[in-house]
Amino acid sequence: MTSSRRWVLMHELRGEPEPALSELLERLSHCDLVLIEGFKREEIPKLEVHRAANVRAELLFRHDPHVVAIATDVGLESKLPVFGLNDIEAIAGFVLEHAERIAALSPRLVRRAQR
Repeated sequence: MTSSRRWVLMHELRGEPEPALSELLERLSHCDLVLIEGFKREEIPKLEVHRAANVRAELLFRHDPHVVAIATDVGLESKLPVFGLNDIEAIAGFVLEHAERIAALSPRLVRRAQR
């Protein structure tokens, strides 16, 4: 993808194993925020997305302490923040606030990311 301000390069693995998340993050240039899709087994903050049409036995937030919020199109009871799937403004606001809290609580992580 490209625009007047940035471009993206996609890499084909061609049979190579999928790189670990830590390897992929090392390849990124300095970023203020990295949004990751997938890697649900990693110990990173997660926004769980759940749709009524997706049939699965158990939602992640019930057993994964790294889920920090849920976006869904069904009514769920949780102590975590729950957003409607189409409430983009609220979800984006939460993601930014959460990232700012992490940065404030973990300056070491921010310094490491700036290298």
